[in-house]
Amino acid sequence: MASVTELVKRYYTTVDAGDAGATSALFAADASYDRPGYPTMVGQQITDFYHGERVIESGAHSLQEIIVDGDRASSRGVFSGRLKDGSETSVGFADFFLFDTEGLIAERTTYFYQAAV
Repeated sequence: MASVTELVKRYYTTVDAGDAGATSALFAADASYDRPGYPTMVGQQITDFYHGERVIESGAHSLQEIIVDGDRASSRGVFSGRLKDGSETSVGFADFFLFDTEGLIAERTTYFYQAAV
């Protein structure tokens, strides 16, 4: 099985390639995903998100660091790309992953670095 670091990198590679099928396949069937602006997504809702509900049209994640602790990983970086409304965006992010024994994402939480308070 791939290392946790490799699993995290594979996630961003599939997302940046725009391959919704490959990205969805990285999640366990009962996985959960928390992302600002959305209710917690579970299972099929994650697949639906990547196959159409995601507001990002295209872009790339530039990873600044990945920290691994057993079956958990956190990553930090900057996403730059185009939204479906045609606007450009560049935003810092932090992601937290929990992988199951088969190397699939069991839990994921995303945070964005934006002025709020």
